[in-house]
Amino acid sequence: MFIIDTLQPSSEWSFMKNFVLGVNFHGFKCASYQNRAETQRPPNGYINDSFKILAEAGIRCIRFPLYWESYEKNSEEFIQELDVISSVADKNDILCVYDNHQWKCSSYIGYGIGFPNSLLIQAFEKDPTIENSLGPPTRQDLEKFWNGWWDRKLETDKGKDGWDAQLEFLELVIKRVKDKKSTIGFEILNEPQVFRQGDFRKVGNYHDYIVKKISMITDKTLFFCFTSSASLYAINFPWEQAKTKPSFNIGNNIIFDVHPYPPNIITMEYYKVLSSLMKNISLYVGEFNAGIKKGVEINSIQFKKYIKRLKDFKVSGGAFWVWSYVIDNDHPAFNLTNVIGNKIYSNTNFDNFTNVIKEDHN
Repeated sequence: MFIIDTLQPSSEWSFMKNFVLGVNFHGFKCASYQNRAETQRPPNGYINDSFKILAEAGIRCIRFPLYWESYEKNSEEFIQELDVISSVADKNDILCVYDNHQWKCSSYIGYGIGFPNSLLIQAFEKDPTIENSLGPPTRQDLEKFWNGWWDRKLETDKGKDGWDAQLEFLELVIKRVKDKKSTIGFEILNEPQVFRQGDFRKVGNYHDYIVKKISMITDKTLFFCFTSSASLYAINFPWEQAKTKPSFNIGNNIIFDVHPYPPNIITMEYYKVLSSLMKNISLYVGEFNAGIKKGVEINSIQFKKYIKRLKDFKVSGGAFWVWSYVIDNDHPAFNLTNVIGNKIYSNTNFDNFTNVIKEDHN
């Protein structure tokens, strides 16, 4: 994140007290699909070159999505990349939020990524074919998974409770990087989803369960994410969303992660109401961009408007989506890089982003 006010890069207190902007950083072995024949490989020197570019541009913090299914696919390579990321972040004075990420649940049931085969094989009883992993997951499969997750009925193929199995994964990540000077904190689960009205309360119970356990092994900041409604039977009223906040009394700082695509006034006002209902909890914009429609683009004028709005709403910081070696042809605004001669470089979007921040700071 680009630091708007003067602060020491390695200071967690400074992150909490200042408005900071950065990017989501896409890894490789920590973001590898379990059910695809091959995950696109990064260019040579991807991590070191990327962090050098980010540091030279004034970026001082990243949100790093990592995936449980990637760990299950190859735990050794996952841990090796986690070690590299945290060490290179230390070297470049770049802070890290480690995000337990899922998108569209899992590559077991479609083109998403997140939850591992060991958790889904018992419930779905089908082979995760390559063909399945290239298409969208069905609504029925997503509903079946999330209802089972919140009812705490999902078990791994070894009979372990799903929440406890995920907790083991989180604890491994936390113990690996919690003592690094670059580590700000950890996000419990990216974009949890509900299909039933009563499940907002169950999301809060889940957050309490996880927070209680991991607060015993780290005093770092803990982030919980906005819960997405996926059904007319789960209307995202502000008072319902407020039920997802962890209520367990711990010493860690707790921050609410929201994802405006884009950060327009109505959306930000809604998040402001949520913050108030959650007793004025700090907001962090863990993802933002110009939108999610196919063909969406972004320019300097939009960057200026979005950055000003985030500051006006006094969020603690934000991370633009996304610094990645994988080019998104459907969403040009998501792309911050060019790969030339098997090496990573910034593109116009990234340069516009950092230039607007520098102008704002001056």
